[in-house]
Amino acid sequence: MNLQREVEVGVDVKHINVLIAEDNVLNQRIIEILIKKMGWSYKLVGDGVEAVNECLTGFYNVILMDIDMPNMNGWEATIELRKQNIQIPIIALTAYSEESFRKKSFEVGMDMFLSKPYNKEEIYSAIINSVKP
Repeated sequence: MNLQREVEVGVDVKHINVLIAEDNVLNQRIIEILIKKMGWSYKLVGDGVEAVNECLTGFYNVILMDIDMPNMNGWEATIELRKQNIQIPIIALTAYSEESFRKKSFEVGMDMFLSKPYNKEEIYSAIINSVKP
């Protein structure tokens, strides 16, 4: 993994703050481990309602958003965030790999789409490529 990418995007990749919106405990642990290995700060929430509320009160460089969550799914949360003019990059994380899920994710305002399972390099690349200087 090359931290030289920092120069290309104009972001200090050592100080990224990630909001993780994921309801599945196993998936929460996996993504937490990956984010911790990168040395980044993060906050974990369990549904779309919490994700929206957290974005209204906290500062994040990027959101990792599961699509299938209770109370408010990732698509609904993204729509609400965009209505609130919150332009934080949102990366869809989902077990669904069908093109229709990818297409809808972009239609509602998500910036990137990753299918599970993903690895450290995919998460790193997605976050670095989505964080705007």
